[in-house]
Amino acid sequence: MAIIPNSDSATTDNNIITPNNGIYVIGVDIGGTHISSAVVDIRQKKILDHTYATSHVANLEPYDVIMETWANTLNKTINASHNLDVQGIGFAIPGPFNYKKGIALYPEGFKYGALNEVKVEQDLTPLLMTSKCLPIRFMNDATSFAVGEAWLAEEEGFKRQLCITLGTGLGAGFIENGIPVVNGSTVPPNGCLWNVPYKDGMADDYFSTRGCINAYHERTGYTATGVKELTMLFKSDPRAKQMFEAFGKDLGDFLSPWIKKFGADALVMGGNISKSYACFGHALQSSLNENGISIPIRISNHMEKGAIIGGARVFDNHFWKNVKHNLPEL
Repeated sequence: MAIIPNSDSATTDNNIITPNNGIYVIGVDIGGTHISSAVVDIRQKKILDHTYATSHVANLEPYDVIMETWANTLNKTINASHNLDVQGIGFAIPGPFNYKKGIALYPEGFKYGALNEVKVEQDLTPLLMTSKCLPIRFMNDATSFAVGEAWLAEEEGFKRQLCITLGTGLGAGFIENGIPVVNGSTVPPNGCLWNVPYKDGMADDYFSTRGCINAYHERTGYTATGVKELTMLFKSDPRAKQMFEAFGKDLGDFLSPWIKKFGADALVMGGNISKSYACFGHALQSSLNENGISIPIRISNHMEKGAIIGGARVFDNHFWKNVKHNLPEL
């Protein structure tokens, strides 16, 4: 089974040779602790690096602090875009969120809870430093990552990709010919894996940062600060190695039925835990092989930039036509 790292350079259309021929959209990635934004040329599937901006976000802060941080970051990108004719802003943003109406549904007291029932476009637009009214469209962050990764790898010929993010939680996107699949018998409800029952809970409890920390704690009684610390212990602590090997085997066993149902011809992995692939990758591959699956595994080098590019694609007319009616589930 081949491991294919993504290239940092986006695929380009050979017919597009000057910036003036681009279609420009601001892509935004909202994470649990950050906001990143950049102008994307959606014809070339390329981020304009000089427009990239990122900021730390304390997601439990009050409404005003969160909105100000988002606006300040976006304004850096807007100011750097200069004379580009930006068409709109595409948000890759986690749920719970009404993606069609652009309304945050985060429970009060939890991540971004201060934005509960906030109409993001209505509240954010007056804070943006632009004379042009920029429409804002929204898509789930894990879906956006999957869309971006599949789009950037389009010329590799994969038709049906399962893209997952391993980090604070388990994100997933089932992509067929560039379009997210969220309904039907080949995918879980809404194309989500995080809430699929697994062992004594659900998948998100195990295939996440807290899942790794809990698994190591069960073996040692020690609470690690994160997966990065556990990765550093991999070579010196047999219990960390055992934890990662169990993680890889369990992940392969969990994903295998969905890979088969969907008929995926590639597995794409992103998120911070994927950076520790060397610690659990062999066990994952062995598990997939034991389940009769042999497909390429691609480890993302784009991370949040993949989500930025995927989020910006909501202003690609062909793509938008195919997804806009499914937005509450995306």
